[in-house]
Amino acid sequence: MSKKHPDKTKTTHLLGIPLQELEEEFVLVAAMQRRLMPDPERAESFGDYDMYGQTVPTAVAGGDYFDFIDLEGRFDLKDKMGVAVADASGHALAAAMLIRDFNTALYMGISFQSYYERDTTSLLFTKMNRRMFRSSQENQFISAFYGELQKRGVLRYVNAGHLAPFVLKKERVLELDVGGPVLGAFHSFPKPFEVGEIHLDQGDILVCYTDGIVESADPDDEEYGYTRLLNIAQENRHLGARALFDLIMEDVASFRASGEPADDQTLVVIKKGVTG
Repeated sequence: MSKKHPDKTKTTHLLGIPLQELEEEFVLVAAMQRRLMPDPERAESFGDYDMYGQTVPTAVAGGDYFDFIDLEGRFDLKDKMGVAVADASGHALAAAMLIRDFNTALYMGISFQSYYERDTTSLLFTKMNRRMFRSSQENQFISAFYGELQKRGVLRYVNAGHLAPFVLKKERVLELDVGGPVLGAFHSFPKPFEVGEIHLDQGDILVCYTDGIVESADPDDEEYGYTRLLNIAQENRHLGARALFDLIMEDVASFRASGEPADDQTLVVIKKGVTG
């Protein structure tokens, strides 16, 4: 028995828009999203920090985001650089649109704070959350980490429900989990976001990531996991940022074997002190 062909008038139109036009719009959204993030082929520099990051989406556009923000050049915040990592709920176009709104809210918030307060504050994330709540659909939210790194090594940050980045120091590991809940799920919270602060010494390494890294699964459905990520970073802390990034991503791919990534993957590595 031959299969019944679907009605082409239904499959080629959605909300009155031809399918081809939707595909073209999707590609435009993907291109716009990639312009929001640093060019992976361009070397980033700030003081004596060695840094590299990249987002690898599973679809044309995805729900992961990262940025290195020139706070001194764009917002007149002397000797500071912003580091942002975010992960929107869902996948593909809906998540990509939420990422765009997050980027807008972040830059608007930084502009406000640079004029009035000139430092990372709880108020920045309170304002961002209200913006994300207005722009997100039901059951949509975004986890985010944002820190302002100073040339002298101070890092002030807020973690909004994101997987805690970690800092490899000589004798210990610090997890950057101070902050509050995810953005966009609720209009307001009973208490303000907290601001964390640490100091990076020469040789310290900051690693930020999304769940697409640690939840990558092998053919037996075992997850890559936080411990494996931490161990490979510790064992190879002598490497520069780009080399350590490449090594971790290769290890994640090798662990996954032939399987395709189930989620977008973002990894950011920042090392204090110029490497040889």
